[in-house]
Amino acid sequence: MNGIGKRLRQERKRLKLTQSALGAIGGVEANAQGHYESGQRLPRADYLFRIAAAGVDISRVVTGIESGNRIEVPVFPSLIASQSGFAEQDCTSAESVVRIIGQLRQSLWVTANALCEVTRLVDTQEQRHDIDHVEDHLRVLQGDADMFVALALARVQKASHEAH
Repeated sequence: MNGIGKRLRQERKRLKLTQSALGAIGGVEANAQGHYESGQRLPRADYLFRIAAAGVDISRVVTGIESGNRIEVPVFPSLIASQSGFAEQDCTSAESVVRIIGQLRQSLWVTANALCEVTRLVDTQEQRHDIDHVEDHLRVLQGDADMFVALALARVQKASHEAH
């Protein structure tokens, strides 16, 4: 069991969830959850985002460092309902939208700070023999970022169009 898997299992147990329950929240089958916890597979970002909504300390899972200033990740009932069978709640009020937008902005600032730190580390890295490996990860990150930007722009444009 690798460090991420071990910490993921600890977080699941801390929350008193079964592998099936956390897997459902994360949008994966129980066997995939078991593979994550055993270290046979690494979880994807969308899975981590979903389980963060259930209270999993993602910073601790990924880095091993407890997040002293845990960011409250919004729980999107429609997403969880579609993945786990929970009752869907209305999440369309203006107050909910404003709260979620605030949380998104906070997440973007955290992401921007993390990107600055990655840039600093890459720029000062003395061991250049691993640069290809790092560049592969940076390309994956860029693809994820491009996808999120496109999704966000499409949603904003759609909302703006519907408002007029």
